Amino acid sequence: MPILPPLLLLGGTDPVAHFVIERASAQRQIIVVGRSRPPSDKVEWHRADLGRSAIALPNIEARQVIATLPIWLLAPHLPALARTGVDRLVTFSSTSVETRRESGGARTQRIVAALADGETAVIEAAITSGIGATILRPTLIYGSGEDANVSAAARFIERFGFFPLAWNAQGLRQPVHADDLAAAALAALERPASIGKTYALPGGETLPYRAMIERVFEALGRKPHFIRIPGLAAISDLAKRMARDQAFDIGPAARDLDYAPRRFLAGGRADLGF
Repeated sequence: MPILPPLLLLGGTDPVAHFVIERASAQRQIIVVGRSRPPSDKVEWHRADLGRSAIALPNIEARQVIATLPIWLLAPHLPALARTGVDRLVTFSSTSVETRRESGGARTQRIVAALADGETAVIEAAITSGIGATILRPTLIYGSGEDANVSAAARFIERFGFFPLAWNAQGLRQPVHADDLAAAALAALERPASIGKTYALPGGETLPYRAMIERVFEALGRKPHFIRIPGLAAISDLAKRMARDQAFDIGPAARDLDYAPRRFLAGGRADLGF
């Protein structure tokens, strides 16, 4: 029996949204607005293309919103949200805003620029609309088998039995489970101290890139087998990323949100979506 006010979820089909629904649906009504129906019978779904500059929102009573759609699509919808009575928003960006600010090709730079511009636009629109907003920046997300990093590496290993590695692949990583991100978003909604702030959300361990992939081998029940990237490939952007640290301070999120993420692949093979 729901005991908390309704929660509006913008998006609804990505891994974080899935875990938000699983965590919150027993205590509150979940209203999802997005193009696709979530694979859950625990929500009320309204079809809408959130990629448009503005949408006609359904007649809802929710005052709290979690947005898992790309942050660069969110700001134009905040005035309409405010008119329905929404006064609290938690949304997601990415630590790529920091780690890839000066790296990667043109496509990567466009994504980083869109993230940064989206954050700025959301902050400005939230202030104008009178909505208290919190931005969460995850590191490498895993936990559902849909990510393009940890799970992609697992699929490669399952198919070929090895993993290609640059000679200096010791850059630090903090992979984070999507369920821990869902918990952080729900916590942030209830913490006034988080309004107007942006938090990095790393995982519960900091691992060198090679050790992270070794953990993937172990979760799959395989002995680690690496093939070094030879010659000129070692100076490619991929190799540089393997060597670059991408680690963030968990302190602010732990202090304000009681954020305590799990160890990497604590659930073993199931955390890879297999």
